[in-house]
Amino acid sequence: MSWKIAILVALLTGVITAFVTAPVADKMTKLHGVSDREGGRGMAIVFLFVPAGLIGGILFGLLGAKLVNATEWIHFWKASGVSLLMSHAVLFGISGLSMMGLPRPPLMDGHPLALEAEVFVPVARVPSGKFDPQYLRTSLYAGPKDNQYADINTAHIRTENGYIVVPAKVDLNSRSDFRMFSFQAENTISVTLDPLPLFASPTAKDLQWTQPTPMRESTITGSAYTYTDILLRMRVVKQERAAE
Repeated sequence: MSWKIAILVALLTGVITAFVTAPVADKMTKLHGVSDREGGRGMAIVFLFVPAGLIGGILFGLLGAKLVNATEWIHFWKASGVSLLMSHAVLFGISGLSMMGLPRPPLMDGHPLALEAEVFVPVARVPSGKFDPQYLRTSLYAGPKDNQYADINTAHIRTENGYIVVPAKVDLNSRSDFRMFSFQAENTISVTLDPLPLFASPTAKDLQWTQPTPMRESTITGSAYTYTDILLRMRVVKQERAAE
């Protein structure tokens, strides 16, 4: 094997593999819900995945040159083809295995689903009589790979029957047997309801509002839950049909 040919094959394979790794890593990090906050996802692609593709491509380039026994320049393109074939097979193989581990969202009649929730907070718990929306947080936990904030409809926060009602909506991204909904307000309220009365794959009956259910204090002391006068009701809603 000629080291001059091997090094050139390795560099070519490394550069091309790194170039292909960038869009693949972009797609996979989006699918896995890697946060864009403070450029975290972009930095991971640029400083982790692309360099890994470059190094992997270089190693496969050296291996390809050795397998072909590239001793003359006529062997250059054959060694490059073999190297690129191996590097891309590994890249897309890893991506495929990664996709197999992604949560599968539940569907109903071909439609993706979302959870609508309403949190009922007694007015007496809110000294000012209303919440500052910027200090409200709602979230849905359905496993370590499916933990997300819910969108609060601040325009439809209302007061009725002695309660301040906070509506929220969140996509159902996985078929989890366990789901937990949490609500925090102004560093004074932190409550949770778990497990939610919802099957892994919701059915038509889940399209109806549930009865308001007491939520517990999020912080657990001892082994028992401490339930509160804050209530939660919810229902499943169909969204736009998934693209074919």
